Amino acid sequence: MNDRGMILISVLWVVLVISLVAFSLAASVRVEAQSELGIMDSEKAFFMARGAAEVVYSKFAAKEDFPDDSPVVVDNGEYVFTFDSGEARVRFESGDGLIDLNAASDHLLAAAFDSLGIGQEQRNRVVDSILDWRDSDDIPHLYGAEVNDYAGGTPPRNGPFGSVDELLLVKNMTPELFNGTVVIDSTTGAYRRVPGIRELLTIASHREQVNPNTASAGVLRALPGMTPSIAEGIEPERKKKRFSNMSELVQRIPGLADTDALQYLSLEPLLPAAIVSRATVAASGVSRTVRLLFKREEKIQYLTFSPLLYKKVEQVTFDRWQYQ
Repeated sequence: MNDRGMILISVLWVVLVISLVAFSLAASVRVEAQSELGIMDSEKAFFMARGAAEVVYSKFAAKEDFPDDSPVVVDNGEYVFTFDSGEARVRFESGDGLIDLNAASDHLLAAAFDSLGIGQEQRNRVVDSILDWRDSDDIPHLYGAEVNDYAGGTPPRNGPFGSVDELLLVKNMTPELFNGTVVIDSTTGAYRRVPGIRELLTIASHREQVNPNTASAGVLRALPGMTPSIAEGIEPERKKKRFSNMSELVQRIPGLADTDALQYLSLEPLLPAAIVSRATVAASGVSRTVRLLFKREEKIQYLTFSPLLYKKVEQVTFDRWQYQ
């Protein structure tokens, strides 16, 4: 009887172990399957977003509108493309919600880097190096760098930045400062991401001011004289209703009155410089966003040569893609 009992217990243990192994393998297979599905849906969303952006760009470059019977729907300023697996929403972006790298003063650049929490010495070196990169002379600023400081590297452009990514070539700029990094919060022990300076910048707006209707809280916090509480209060207020003029802005955000931040804000509309397309797969909710950047160039179109008659026309040309 005892032997039979021991055999039964042994069998039960073997069954239990096999069951645990089976459950573990099943869970592992489910995780891998979900991961594969997530990757597939991410790729699907990417091509949906890119395809929709290309369609909108082709219409825009040709100065054509979508016909009335088009399946593309316009909703609150966005072009909505409906696919079997989800939808893509496409909008134009002017860059007015970001700080222009070429137009920003040293004071604004310093405040932007301060908002990322870097030390004063590093901030001074990076800001002065940016000023030296884009100015037309070879005389370095106090903490900056000119052609003699780039031995073996790309010398300063001595002109406007051609892209935000060009900032990586500037002396004293680091990949961590440009792209952002992850740090551990000393008080909570939790991981926290520190954004990179690239998330605050553009070269498309050609002005020092940013638009409070489109600027993120991070960009708003980077403005001189802006407090975190004011910056974080702007977003929920504009969700209720977009600001229509500067007087209304100050009336609804009274903390802005008599602050330096006010001179870095503008509601003047700008021409778009990019197409932003975000696609979402309905079943999984996976989304991807792409940006199509384009350039506007003024060309001369000759009408007749005798007599010589011509007119200036704007031509839109593709620049590059940005993927997220």
